[in-house]
Amino acid sequence: MAIGIIPSIFFYLLLSTWIVYVCFLSDPSKSPTAHYVTQTLPKSCLSFIGKILGPKAVHVIERAADKLLAILYLVIVLGSWSVVFTHCYSFIDRSKHVSSLHKYSGYVVFFVCIWSWHKARTTSPGFINERNISRFDNYPYDGFLFVNENCRTLGIRKLPRSKYDRFTNKHVARFDHFCGFIDNTVGEENYRFFLLFLIIHVGMCIYGTYVIASLFWGEIQDRDLLNAIFFNGITGEEVKADTWIVGNYLFMKYFALCAVLTLLSVMALVLGLFFAFHLYISACGMTTNEFFKWRQVKKWHVKATSKYSEAQKKDTSNKNRKLDNMAKENAIQRLTDDVDVGCVGPLGGGEQKHDNKTEPECNSEDDPGPFPTNIYHCGIIENFKEVIYPRSRRSDAIARFRASFNSDDSSASSKNTKNAVKIAPGKSKAK
Repeated sequence: MAIGIIPSIFFYLLLSTWIVYVCFLSDPSKSPTAHYVTQTLPKSCLSFIGKILGPKAVHVIERAADKLLAILYLVIVLGSWSVVFTHCYSFIDRSKHVSSLHKYSGYVVFFVCIWSWHKARTTSPGFINERNISRFDNYPYDGFLFVNENCRTLGIRKLPRSKYDRFTNKHVARFDHFCGFIDNTVGEENYRFFLLFLIIHVGMCIYGTYVIASLFWGEIQDRDLLNAIFFNGITGEEVKADTWIVGNYLFMKYFALCAVLTLLSVMALVLGLFFAFHLYISACGMTTNEFFKWRQVKKWHVKATSKYSEAQKKDTSNKNRKLDNMAKENAIQRLTDDVDVGCVGPLGGGEQKHDNKTEPECNSEDDPGPFPTNIYHCGIIENFKEVIYPRSRRSDAIARFRASFNSDDSSASSKNTKNAVKIAPGKSKAK
């Protein structure tokens, strides 16, 4: 058993790295493996279940899957902290290298993590309806990613940067993505709490890794394990200590803590990269939804430019022909139709139908012109201000909403008054 412990850890880290790469970093349109794991395999499994158990079973599974990641989060976090409270704290009492203050700070970190998860999970992302639409109408249409049209599902006007979310069946302002781990949609009004949730959990993983690693290093120093002599339990031979042997020994003696240490170190890296991604798109004035839209636009522009260059070589008379702006906007809009967006990108099955093409469509040989500009990029400082202090929460948006709300009430009151005037001249029917 001892021989297979270190290889098991190595296999776990290798598998975790592969999962992160395939599910988080790879582009399904370019990577057949990522496309199969994230799209083809789940659809095939649901189709197989539907043939055996029927569409109702598929519906139940889909609803349960929406909650599965949140349940998984609680299982992992509560399970890991239960190991820390029961095993790590007694280890701290025996150790001379880790202060007992970490026992108290551990409770603080635990409650802050649960609070941040609860806050991100329960805060509204900013749901748009006919009554409050004026409060969220704070961005202009850019003409290609977002155009002035009505939502095909709810019928209300689609505000710039908003999107219909099938998980909540509502329109979300400055839609970012749906996060299964908090079981909530991330939008304009809770994106700041989502970032807070991420940074707190990155800090928790780094902090936990440091404390447990310090305990193990203290154990190695106090017992001089690197110079100790170990006995092979199978052959009975004496074995001189090395890093491999000491690692096996600690893993056997403190299996639960070693498992938590491995989990924390991997998640520190994964969550750290995920948090860095969100800092990057925030600095660029983008949401996760818009990031993947822009990626499609970039693919289209590269292909259109390449096609135009090839046409130039064949026919020099086409040198000054520019792609019509309307055709360009229509092409980009077709590429960036709304789809469901999760933590790792588009999920498919959104508000509009798609042709499932993996490559951007480009039928013109005309010059596509310069790459479109993101008009929502207002500078790094202003972009982060919009995250920390959303536009819908600012005084001008609140004042505009109140004026619109009072106007609607006045219109309704005026209408009721006119109806009352029409009835007043007559005699009452009731005596």
